[in-house]
Amino acid sequence: MMKSYTIIVLLASVLVLAGCGNAGVFVASNNTQVELSEGNYSIVAKNVSGTSESAYILGASYSWGMATNAIGLIPIGDGKMLYKDAREDLWANFEAANSPVEGRKLALVNIQYDAGTTNLVLYTKAKVTITADVIEFD
Repeated sequence: MMKSYTIIVLLASVLVLAGCGNAGVFVASNNTQVELSEGNYSIVAKNVSGTSESAYILGASYSWGMATNAIGLIPIGDGKMLYKDAREDLWANFEAANSPVEGRKLALVNIQYDAGTTNLVLYTKAKVTITADVIEFD
């Protein structure tokens, strides 16, 4: 019985010391003052979304409120910055359906962050999706 506890503690130590992981939380504070009641903008796209995920073998992940975390021994893929990658995917999806964003006065509004995790015996995955409407100022 003692031998099995030793193996579990040893495996957990290896996972913590040698594993890869990512942690993400989205906390924003915007100080920009924008007057949306003046009609100086138009909605150019609704429900544009972007997704990012990370997966690991021999790991665990969780999502709680605004935080999504994953840790594992063997990473699968290169998803390390979930919120940043999801935001970049959102803009890439917007540009694919519309025109380039360079030089335009665009803003994301009605932003929604969704996160989910999958924990199986040997496999874990964390996924973040950002959905927003895009407005353009005159």
